[in-house]
Amino acid sequence: MRPTRRGVALLVVVASGVVLAAVFGPRALNALVLPAVVALAAAAVQVYRADPPRVERRTPAADFPGTAGAVTLSLESERSYPATVTDELPAALDGDSTLDVVVGGEPVSYGVTYRTRGEHEIGPLSLVARDVLGLAKREMVARGTDSVVVYPPVRRLTRSATQDLSSLHDPEPSNRRDEFDHLREYARGDSLRDVHWKSSAKRSDLIVKEYVPESDTESVLLSAGGVRSAGDRMAEAAATLSVRLVRNGVPVTLSTPSGVVEAPVGDERTLLEHLARAESGRVPNESADVVVRAGESNTAVVVGGEETTFESLVGDESGEATGFEGGDANRTARFEEVTA
Repeated sequence: MRPTRRGVALLVVVASGVVLAAVFGPRALNALVLPAVVALAAAAVQVYRADPPRVERRTPAADFPGTAGAVTLSLESERSYPATVTDELPAALDGDSTLDVVVGGEPVSYGVTYRTRGEHEIGPLSLVARDVLGLAKREMVARGTDSVVVYPPVRRLTRSATQDLSSLHDPEPSNRRDEFDHLREYARGDSLRDVHWKSSAKRSDLIVKEYVPESDTESVLLSAGGVRSAGDRMAEAAATLSVRLVRNGVPVTLSTPSGVVEAPVGDERTLLEHLARAESGRVPNESADVVVRAGESNTAVVVGGEETTFESLVGDESGEATGFEGGDANRTARFEEVTA
């Protein structure tokens, strides 16, 4: 516990009062010293009794680099007191997390901007507690942290690259009989087990049941890895390719050095959350349908035995791009929106 600048000034007043009392008599103590001593004592007691608050954070949802959000702090304490708080932020987040607050009062918020992918920890909270007159202060730390998830960027693929990816998935009709569709007249070659005997008896002719056609949906296997320094590029390429597949109606099984996840059609979140946390390392499955290999200088992508670079699938700085088959398209560097 230490005095603030205001407290130091008041201590100077007390010292001056003591000197005046010694020179001119004890009446100077009544006029100057006693009120100041009472104020300093009250400030010391108030700050001494202040306890670190219980911190509850409401963090922004997972999103892409460049996204702005707000962190909301609720500071609960048995006794209210003014304080200056600072929430510790990682280098991957930009923001001013220093606030003047009343501990035990209303929640407060500060803004952050996502910069790089990963799961990033916010906290602990450091605070400087003060008395109501601002005469004394005490530094404390409120334990407890929370995290935010930043997805890897998802870039727009060229049209030819998108077609090459989609061609990996060619579902075959299956013989499953899950959902009834309608009745129709018997045709040569129909199975007798599909005959609807009750309707056939009424019409004096064979009537068969028709089922909703279904397809066997096999996932496209995508495996990604890379050198230690290329984890972000590995995740960016894998996210771009896998998200495009599930958006085009193709389920994906994604493997990285951090594990394996399966994403059905439309399930982008599973892929992005895995890749936000994925670490670099050896490619787990070199025989996958799509292989992403991030090296020191570039990122290679292999599809159906043909190898190219990731940058060629999203375009070069001149705005031209080639897919696996050499088609041209325009490149855009903006992130695609992902529905949460």
